[in-house]
Amino acid sequence: MRGVITGREVLENLGLIYREFGAACLMRCLWALVRGRSTTFLEVACQPEPSDRYR
Repeated sequence: MRGVITGREVLENLGLIYREFGAACLMRCLWALVRGRSTTFLEVACQPEPSDRYR
């Protein structure tokens, strides 16, 4: 298990990510891929919602 998500894995599992984790998580995954940032799915999925960050 590598732990780091790849663009291929995200694209192959778009529906699953959206259904199980929501649109915000899907957008964070796609944004991490666009930025070229090496990250794990857990780091992306467990981020607080933007409304929670700025309270």
